Parts: sequence; structure tokens; C-alpha cells
Amino acid sequence: MRLLALSISLLGLLGFGTLALQAQGNGAPKKEEPKKEEPKKEEPKKDPPKEEWLDDAAYEKLMEECKDNWNKLKINAKSKMGDKAAEAADKLAEAADKMLKHHLKEMREAKDYKDWVAELKKAAQDFSKAAKKSDWKEADKQKEKLATSCSDDGCHGKYRKDE
Repeated sequence: MRLLALSISLLGLLGFGTLALQAQGNGAPKKEEPKKEEPKKEEPKKDPPKEEWLDDAAYEKLMEECKDNWNKLKINAKSKMGDKAAEAADKLAEAADKMLKHHLKEMREAKDYKDWVAELKKAAQDFSKAAKKSDWKEADKQKEKLATSCSDDGCHGKYRKDE
């Protein structure tokens, strides 16, 4: 009996000790504290991408691509192949944006040069729309504008290097 009383006393002390520890926070089941959000690190500001100017060789390559697309446009327009002709015109319109990246500032910023490039782009876009609709009368009108913009009386006459 004494042994039983001693065991109960010991259990009581252990229980009391556990309660005391829990009250102090040592040994009590820990409640999860809400995680504190770390302040967001600001991304370092990046410089805008530098303009990639076309040097003479890259510009000449662009002109060769334009020549190829111009020939495809004429052949497909003559054959009344609207989708193919429009595709060539779309490539000419894309090339117009690249033409404004010429490395010579005095060229790319010249008003007449910018006007010819804008005319080329608009005529190519308008040709493409007309060719897709098989409106060959309008397509031919836009094809003439394309030819004029790039002719010796236009951009090529002033800016093309002698071959």
C-alpha cells in the first residue's frame, strides 16, 4: 500500500512539473506562429535594352531580303496567288521597321528616309490586305506605291550605295 501511495505521489509530482513547464512555455506543444513576411527585395532596375543598329553588312542583307520578297510579291501577284503575294508583302512591312535601325543616325533620322520607309510599310500592308481579298485593282495600286518608294526617284536614288 505504501508503494501505491508513493507511486501516486510521484505521478502527481511529475504531472505538476509538466504543468509548470507548460505554463512557462518549455515543453508545451508549440502553437504555430504566423510567419512574418520578409520585406520584398526590390529588383534592381535594369537599363532598357540597347538599340541594335544595323551595320552596313546587316543593312545590305536586309535589302537583299527585300529584293527577294519584292520579286515573290510580283510573281505571285501576276499569278493571282493572293496568300503568297500577301505573305511577301507582310515580310516587306516587317523589314520597314528594321530599316529604321540603320547605324547612321543622319540616315535613319532624315525626314525623307523616314517618309519613304513609312510609305513602304503602309503600301505593303495595304497590298497584303487587298491580295488576301483578291482585290487585284487595289493590290496593283499599292504595288506601284511600293515600287515608287524604293525607286531611283525615291529612297534608292538618294541612299543606296553605288554597286
